[in-house]
Amino acid sequence: MKLDSFLSKYGKKMGYLEMAFFKNIYYEDLGDAGLEFITPEVDIDRNDGTGRKWRIDFVIKTKFAKYAIECDGFNYHASGMVSKDRDNDLHNKRNETIRQGYIYTEITRDQIVQNPSDAIYQLRRLFIADEELFSIFLNRNKGLVSPHEVQEIALNKLNETRSAGKKKGLVVLATGLGKTYLGVFDTRQLKSKKILFIVHVGEVLKDARNSFEEVMPERSKEMGFFTGKEKESGKNIIFATIQTLNREKNLNQFDSEQFDYIILDETHHGAAPSYKPVFEYFNPKFFLGLTATPDRMDNKEILPFYNNNLVFKMDQDEAIKKGYLTGLKYLGFKDNVDYSQIYFNGFKYDISDLNKALMIEKRDRAIIEKFKEMGANKKTIGFCVSIEHADWCAKKFREVGINAISIHSKLDRSEQPIEMRDRDKLIKGFKEGKYQVAFVVDMFNEGVNFPDVECVLLLRPTESATILTQQIGRGLRISPGKKEVLILDFIGNYKTAHNILPALGIGGTGELTKDNERDIYYYDNNGRRVEFENEVVEIFKMMLSKSTKKVRSEVLSKEWMEYADYLEKWTKDNLYWKTTQQNRHFPVQLEGLNIIKNNPSISEEDFKNEVGKIVEKNYPNKTMTAGFRALMLSKISGLVSLRSPLKVTPAFLKIKKICKGNFSNIEEYQEILTSQIEKIFYWNIIYGTFSKYVPSDERVSYKDFHLYPFFFLYEVLLKLIDDYGYKDGELSKLEFNSFLAISKNQEEVNETLEKIINFRNYEEKYELEKLLNKKNNIDPRFFNILAYNKYLIMTRDGVKLNQKHIPELRKRVSKFLSLMNSKKLIMFNEELPEKYLKMLYSEKDILSYHGN
Repeated sequence: MKLDSFLSKYGKKMGYLEMAFFKNIYYEDLGDAGLEFITPEVDIDRNDGTGRKWRIDFVIKTKFAKYAIECDGFNYHASGMVSKDRDNDLHNKRNETIRQGYIYTEITRDQIVQNPSDAIYQLRRLFIADEELFSIFLNRNKGLVSPHEVQEIALNKLNETRSAGKKKGLVVLATGLGKTYLGVFDTRQLKSKKILFIVHVGEVLKDARNSFEEVMPERSKEMGFFTGKEKESGKNIIFATIQTLNREKNLNQFDSEQFDYIILDETHHGAAPSYKPVFEYFNPKFFLGLTATPDRMDNKEILPFYNNNLVFKMDQDEAIKKGYLTGLKYLGFKDNVDYSQIYFNGFKYDISDLNKALMIEKRDRAIIEKFKEMGANKKTIGFCVSIEHADWCAKKFREVGINAISIHSKLDRSEQPIEMRDRDKLIKGFKEGKYQVAFVVDMFNEGVNFPDVECVLLLRPTESATILTQQIGRGLRISPGKKEVLILDFIGNYKTAHNILPALGIGGTGELTKDNERDIYYYDNNGRRVEFENEVVEIFKMMLSKSTKKVRSEVLSKEWMEYADYLEKWTKDNLYWKTTQQNRHFPVQLEGLNIIKNNPSISEEDFKNEVGKIVEKNYPNKTMTAGFRALMLSKISGLVSLRSPLKVTPAFLKIKKICKGNFSNIEEYQEILTSQIEKIFYWNIIYGTFSKYVPSDERVSYKDFHLYPFFFLYEVLLKLIDDYGYKDGELSKLEFNSFLAISKNQEEVNETLEKIINFRNYEEKYELEKLLNKKNNIDPRFFNILAYNKYLIMTRDGVKLNQKHIPELRKRVSKFLSLMNSKKLIMFNEELPEKYLKMLYSEKDILSYHGN
């Protein structure tokens, strides 16, 4: 049917808005070929028992689906614009239309009148799985391979650039837009006789030749390969690998001006040294570079190789929006692998370490469960970290009944089953649907096309936005019945995790929307639906912050900036909890006290010699060279007297009796050690009341400190559990040093907790963490001795409560607070220090000493 005939038949049925939609949107895009599918003003049954009908503005029917199009429609008739009954009626109309099997969509008045191109792209995304319709707007309905709209624009741009005298040019087209076909079309429009097509991996060559043969079958006999196995240098159209072509003896088989046209596919690899001989040797009439991802991992620019001539560009985001690629549904799940324990060489993770971390049953079960839930029967490519990993994944999927294979460069190894050793046969089988899932490493990143792939599994760290863009692109090609590609990504705390966002067209975490009900973040934009689990977004923020040392102060609040300045000054003045600058290892301390016990009158020089021998023999990597001064930790813990001559206390004698002079097993005397370090009062006569480490005219007084640090810490950890729901009450070392270690009074617990919670919930937590680390001058003196406390467990980066001792600790903290509130607790007084020292040297713990 032609337009005149269509308008003669239906023109009077359409109002102004419907006619504008039809002419400026539907017909503009699908032309005469689309007329056989569309009917305006179609009545459908209400199915409400009244016998009445509803009228649909346009119905489009193909052999694949039927579509209901409403112009202005539902959005225009919003609540308040019409009566409540009419509004409900319109809702019922929409719902019944969908129930009758129509795919329903609405095109607004603004789109029709002001932005018809947006409406065209909306319809294309609606028709994306419908072969009869997408064949029209992709120009596939003519029985031959011809340029689609984007390729036509690029071809015109190429003609323009050559008219301007340019002999080189770069075209950037998202994967799936037909880069290879574009190159073929351009050589055809130039009537090029001698053509060289260069790729970086051999797997791409056959597909490239197939594309040329589809467009110019009459020249099939002129085509040949130039690889390690075949060197058909006499052919007019040659498909070569860079690895073969760049060798001097191979280049010399060609004249430098032999080729009219040279195409370098996946030219983002072109900055590698292996490409330089080819660039310098040949002088064609035109040199075309093709790529989907112009950005390289090593940041070397590609454009200079083409004299900075970017001829045309359409990226993945724009191509999806305009309906040239299928829709994208990306789901980012938290991986249960801790990448912080895997060696990273600055560019990538160690493969052997990755294999050990990723090839584990627990992870496989989680991945298979998600795949069965969401990927089901979808044709799938899974990207793995190594050949071993790909083989492992294929085996695990087969074990649960999923028809899976691994395809890689070492399929001929003897440990492979015979039927799995022919790579070309496996690729053919995967294309033809013999296998559902193909696990690969890097093989399918570029070049090889499987249009009907509906799912991509990302089972490896994303090292760059470029690689992720390529891998996602494997599933974006349009295919009959395929509405979108499902991307299942398993994201851990690897250093390059934040590169995922730009690959998805997302500028940063600030562009994500929080769905509190589902506890996810999402991004929805013109055919791209992206969802991340909440923990994944935390990983992005953390890794983005860690990727640079610079603090982005513009994203931090004034209050936190001021607190950081306060922290910097406080810690520079040494106003924080300390133990000593000397030895902080209790077993070594006890060896020294044992020497003094056996020889109370020993000289300091002899003491250093004796303890030095013991330390060298029994405690490698420890030191005890400062003589009696090195016993500061024992002094503040009440294990030895303050003044000379030094005398060990009953607490030490109790420890010695328990462990019989062998102090290496801390667990034997940890109970006593815990009770002694709990008595540390910050500050007391042993510490002094001013800083000894600065000149006398700069000394800072510590008289404002009035607290027992361990009971302060206990209370904070318990409140984190009881009041805030943190299971173990864990504190990071940063939180301890930034909020606890500068606290001065026992009553500051709630104030300190408030800072910790605000820090944890802060939107830019990781930038704040970087700022606090930068401003904090605290050394690890006090934090190190937490490990000797039986109620505490040291983690990789912090401290938490020992679960088995929590009931006991609750009672002790309660008694401590009762003593403090009733003013029965000994709080150090500068004028009456002996009372405190008597308690400190006692073998009783702090509560027993006070009669509790």
